[in-house]
Amino acid sequence: MSLANAHPSPRYVTLAREIADEIARGVHPEGARLRTEIELSAERGVSRATVRAALRRLEELGLVSRRRRSGTHVTAGAPRRQRSYAQSLAGIDDLLQYAAETERRIIGVEPIVADDSLAARLSVRPGSRWLHVSGLRVPPGGSGLPLCWTDSYADAEAAPRDLERRLQDGSFRGLIATLLAERVGRPIEEVTQEIRAAGIPEGAVAQALQAEPGGHALEITRRYIDPSGAPLAVTISLHPAERFSYTTRLRRMRAAETPSTEG
Repeated sequence: MSLANAHPSPRYVTLAREIADEIARGVHPEGARLRTEIELSAERGVSRATVRAALRRLEELGLVSRRRRSGTHVTAGAPRRQRSYAQSLAGIDDLLQYAAETERRIIGVEPIVADDSLAARLSVRPGSRWLHVSGLRVPPGGSGLPLCWTDSYADAEAAPRDLERRLQDGSFRGLIATLLAERVGRPIEEVTQEIRAAGIPEGAVAQALQAEPGGHALEITRRYIDPSGAPLAVTISLHPAERFSYTTRLRRMRAAETPSTEG
């Protein structure tokens, strides 16, 4: 799958935004009961799974409450102040959506050459050139505490010269990997991901995150791989434990039917 050509907004996100906008405009006042999943599915022309995912997103924002047998009711006219982020990963679109739903704050941008230690950590060649972008991800509107500290490493040969300016002025808000892939025509074939428990280091990172040094955190390393197997970008994100939850959906694969050999 090409990440560069992936749609930035999954249908359930678009539907959630539509309903949230209707709630904000008073179409569905506080206390009102929304239509059932079946009714919304028929009305909006989407699957029940899409409706269910959209309602779950609205619930995460504090706009609705859902209870078995009593249905879905509007609980607020605007999203509550966001203190944490719940990410669900079913595909590449969800990575794009995380970038769309949060804001980036750049701390620094600098060219680097990967020494042996960094090369091993990124799984890249020692001596290779990268553009190191450090910064924070924060909730929409900048409300609440930072969600994570991220060190992004972009292939220096693929990075546009004005990358730093576009990141600093906010003219580009998406994943850095998509920008690189589009510029050099090397689509992202796959994204590898490693998750491990970590501690919040002392110094600038703890201060920027407004977190206690040594506190529990979740470290997620993602490598955006092109068709040749080379990484276009690598990101290492550190999430304070209480501000982030992560869900992965696993589905059973059906065995392919075996063609008949009878003559």
